[in-house]
Amino acid sequence: MKVQGLNELAKGLDQFKKSTAAGVLNRALKKAAKPVEAAAKRNAPVDQGELRDSISTQTIRRNAGKSAYASAMRGGATKAEAGAAARDANQAAAGEGASATVRVRAAARHAGLVEWGTQKMPAQPFLGPALRSNQGAVLASIKGELATEIEKTAKRVASRAAKKGSSK
Repeated sequence: MKVQGLNELAKGLDQFKKSTAAGVLNRALKKAAKPVEAAAKRNAPVDQGELRDSISTQTIRRNAGKSAYASAMRGGATKAEAGAAARDANQAAAGEGASATVRVRAAARHAGLVEWGTQKMPAQPFLGPALRSNQGAVLASIKGELATEIEKTAKRVASRAAKKGSSK
């Protein structure tokens, strides 16, 4: 799911360093994804509860340098070449601002089999319907949560800066 039209909030994130902005995004997205997680848990068929209990919301951290390094190594590059590729990727990503990805997933080994079915068992979708039924609420929540998180973080950053300034 991609959210567009958040230019004002994106400008609000630009006031923070990249790691702080990524934290703001992660917190807002995790809160926005909670209704999807709750709906997936309600929708999940329960035998022993393993599937339902394995549903969680998680933040996915991506590092451009690590991805470039791994890709270069898979392509047969030397460690030095892969290191150079990682440095180049990190430099290229430095100006992109913060990004975050949050995923609601079921970690149980049989989750995919239940969601999509098999030749011997019909599908019992639980994640897809949870996302579709909450999509509008998630989008609205992202805007609200992001605004709230930006405001809280700006106050926290200003407070820390004031403390540093007064201790000198």
